[in-house]
Amino acid sequence: MTIDIRTALAAHKPEIAAAYTRFAERRFADLVAHFGPPLEGVYNSTFARSYAAISNLTRRVSATSVVRSSDPLELSAERVAAAAANYAADIVEAVVAKAEAKLGLLADAKVISANGNGFTIVGTKDGRAVRIEQERIVNVSVKGLLFNQWPARIYVDGKFTSAAKFAAL
Repeated sequence: MTIDIRTALAAHKPEIAAAYTRFAERRFADLVAHFGPPLEGVYNSTFARSYAAISNLTRRVSATSVVRSSDPLELSAERVAAAAANYAADIVEAVVAKAEAKLGLLADAKVISANGNGFTIVGTKDGRAVRIEQERIVNVSVKGLLFNQWPARIYVDGKFTSAAKFAAL
């Protein structure tokens, strides 16, 4: 059965967005626990990159019309929701592009499963059965930015094959 990978992955945008939201909330909570609600001193610390990754999602809360750097910060639900939605859309498009590139390498290629965490493609190359499995791994860069990796496991005639050996086929 062939699956439209874009449709299958698009159904998982809410799940991907929710993961982004949880990441931002955890990161912010950790910073507040360490520096207090105003996050005083965060710029001159080893946590500066962590804050930079979510700073555009925060806002100062002031009891007066004058906002001070000593006023507490909070995560803006609207900003987090917008960033999470954009992130999920970007991830889906990146995965679709990656899957379509892999489909082009195979004859009779079909996406047999796809979800928010990965996809499986089967087909043939030079008369040999090929199965490509991609799973999402969530990482954080040295700059404190959330990103996804999609390493591939490639099987030719049922045996694991490195990407280099597969490319040489």
